[in-house]
Amino acid sequence: MAENDSFQNAYQQMQEALKSGRLRRDLQGRRSADKQQRALAEREVEFDDRGRKIPRPMFLRPEDIAQGVDYDVEKVLFTTLGQQKGDSPRRITRDDILAFQDNILLLKDQYVKGITIQNIINLSMQDDIDRANQQIYMAVPLNRKGGLVHFLTNAGPNSEAQNHHVEVEFSNFNSVVFDIKKEAVNTVKNRLANGKIKFECDCGRHTYWFRYMATIGGYGLGRHEGGFPKERNPHLSGVACKHVLRVVQWITSPAGIEYLKKQVDIDRKKQVGTRYKQSDAQLKNQLDKQLNDLESGTSKQIVANIQKAEKEMMRRANKVAKKYFADQLKQMKKAEFEFRKASVQAQINAVIHTFSKEHQLEINKTVDSWVKGKMSDISFEIFMRGLNAK
Repeated sequence: MAENDSFQNAYQQMQEALKSGRLRRDLQGRRSADKQQRALAEREVEFDDRGRKIPRPMFLRPEDIAQGVDYDVEKVLFTTLGQQKGDSPRRITRDDILAFQDNILLLKDQYVKGITIQNIINLSMQDDIDRANQQIYMAVPLNRKGGLVHFLTNAGPNSEAQNHHVEVEFSNFNSVVFDIKKEAVNTVKNRLANGKIKFECDCGRHTYWFRYMATIGGYGLGRHEGGFPKERNPHLSGVACKHVLRVVQWITSPAGIEYLKKQVDIDRKKQVGTRYKQSDAQLKNQLDKQLNDLESGTSKQIVANIQKAEKEMMRRANKVAKKYFADQLKQMKKAEFEFRKASVQAQINAVIHTFSKEHQLEINKTVDSWVKGKMSDISFEIFMRGLNAK
C-alpha cells in the first residue's frame, strides 16, 4: 500500500507541474540561479566581522591539477579522497593531486560525441540506480527542438523541488532524419535509443557530483564545470543522477522508442529545428501508462550490466597504465641520453684542445646537431669514432 502511495504522489507531482504551464521558465530560472551561485563562489572570499575580505580557496582548477608535484599545498583546500563514509574532509596533498590526474585521465576524451545509454547505466553507482528504482518513477518528454529533448521527472521524497528537468541531446538525430532510406523502428532504436547522447539535469547531484565529469568526458550539456569535485566525488565515480537514470530507462522502453520514431517522422515532414511540444492529452496518456505499469508490477527496473561495466573500467585502467609506463620509459630514455651525453662531452673535452679553433667550432656544432635530434645516432657514432682516431 505504501508503495502505491509513492506512485500516486509521483503521479500527482507530475500532473501539478504540467498544469502550471511554466516548465521551461522554471528550468531557465533554475539554470540562472545555478550560474549566479557559481559566480559568487568564484569570488573565493568571505568577510570578517569588520567587513574585510578574507581569501577562501574553494575550487581546484585545471591549472592546479596540472602542477602535479609542484602544487602549492599551502593553498588550503580539502578532499574526501581515501576517507571512510562519515570522516571529515582533510587537506589536499601533492599525492592527492597526482591521484586526481589519474582519475581525470580515466575519463578524458572518452565520449567526445556522447555516451551510450547502456554505458550510463553500467557505470552509474549502485546507490543512484537504487534511488532511481525506488524514488523516481516517471519521466515524460515535454518538448523537442531538433535532437534536443526536454524531459520532466518527479522528485525524490526528501527533495526541496517537486520536479526535476533533464535534457538529452541525441547525437545521431539529424543524420537519421536526413537519411530517407532509414525509416525502420529498428533504426531509431539502434541509432537513437542505443546511440550516443549528451545530457544534463538541474539537480544538486548532477551539479556537484557529475557535471565536472560530463564536462571533461565530453557528454555534458549546458554549463561547463572546471572545478574538480575534490570533496563530493574525488574518485570521479558514477556517471548519472537518479533523474537521468529514469529518463534514459524510459528512452529505451517501447514507449520511448515510439516517441523517437514519431519525432523523426515530424522533422521529415515539417520544418526542421522548430520546437515541438507534446499535447496535454499525450502527456496524460504517457503518465497514465507509467502509473498502470507501476501498479501492475510490469514496469522494468534499471539494472546495470556488471560484466560490461568491469570491462569498461579495465579498458580505462589500461589506458592509465599505458600512460604511466610510457612516462616511465620516457624518463628512463631521457636519463640514459643525459648519461650518454655527459660521457660524449667527457671524451670531447679530453681531445678537443688538440684541434684548431675552427675544428673545435665544427665539433661543437656537430654535437649540438646530435643533441637537438638533427643528426642520427649512427651518423654521430661514426663521427665520434673518427674523432677518437685522430
